[in-house]
Amino acid sequence: MENIVAIIPAYNEEHALPDVIQKTLPHVDKVIIVNDGSDDKTAEVAIEMGAEVISHSTNLGKGEALKSGFKAINDNSIIITIDGDGQHNPDEIPNLIKPIIEDGADLVNGSRYLNGSDKNTPAYRRLGQKVLDIATNISAGIKVTDSQSGFRAFSSRSKSVFRFKDTGFGIESEMLVDAAEAGLKIVEVPITVRYDVDSSTKDPITHGVGVLLKITIDKISRTFKK
Repeated sequence: MENIVAIIPAYNEEHALPDVIQKTLPHVDKVIIVNDGSDDKTAEVAIEMGAEVISHSTNLGKGEALKSGFKAINDNSIIITIDGDGQHNPDEIPNLIKPIIEDGADLVNGSRYLNGSDKNTPAYRRLGQKVLDIATNISAGIKVTDSQSGFRAFSSRSKSVFRFKDTGFGIESEMLVDAAEAGLKIVEVPITVRYDVDSSTKDPITHGVGVLLKITIDKISRTFKK
């Protein structure tokens, strides 16, 4: 069986990280924390908990953090991405890996909405997500129910298809588009999410509009290049 490596982008997550790393380690062979310009003790606590750390000198964004994490993996490992704020449940990692091992999937998307509406999602946030789901699905020619999920698994052969052009949170949609255009097998599995630990400082409406514009512009640009 291939090794399993978890990539966890982190910006000022010194309080949440210890629990996230502790719960992730039993399910993977290695945890890589990408310390994205934190000014707290994110790097220190990550090392203390047994994770490897890649540090950016300044805050570059989630897209750049994932780019650094993927670049650091030089073998044929299965890759897990999981947020560092404690929203995701690391005990669900085996559920994300299973379709890769048993069914040949390349990108497994953890979805809050696969089995219907997540009643814990704030209504204003879900509205923006639905718009982004539609835009991502149209751009990629796929049908996913949670295009903005940061909890995913990737086969080793998928690693080379991602452009990492978007430096910020639009990276979630971009990776789905890249995977679809490369003909990779994309599947979804249900996950749970905690919102009581949501540390995001982004206005969901502003974020949604920004990502939507990037998806549209990127689609137009790639269409003309063809």
